[in-house]
Amino acid sequence: MTIPNEFSLLSLFECEPNLLDDNIPYFYNEATYEFTNSAKERFIVIISPSYSDIKIQVLDYDTNETISLLDFKNVDKVEIISDKKEQSKIGIKIEYGFIEVSFKPRFKVLLNLKG
Repeated sequence: MTIPNEFSLLSLFECEPNLLDDNIPYFYNEATYEFTNSAKERFIVIISPSYSDIKIQVLDYDTNETISLLDFKNVDKVEIISDKKEQSKIGIKIEYGFIEVSFKPRFKVLLNLKG
């Protein structure tokens, strides 16, 4: 899996990741990013680069109710599409297409699947 570097992800998610093990390199680790957008949507993004997995859980900030759970296995590439104060989004390339996930200003998913 090709992913942006740690500093780019730090900028995108505006938080430091919690690592599963502080003694191993980022690529072989599991990084968990937890943050909230201005629409009161709470995100938990778990990236496991060496396993090519990314999991995005979106929760309502007030009720803690799950809004969405995206769990991608065998990801080819994660790319940053936008990293601005008012708008942030990533693209996830998988075997069957491309998924665009917006974090700011609100959570949104656009699917472009082939087949």
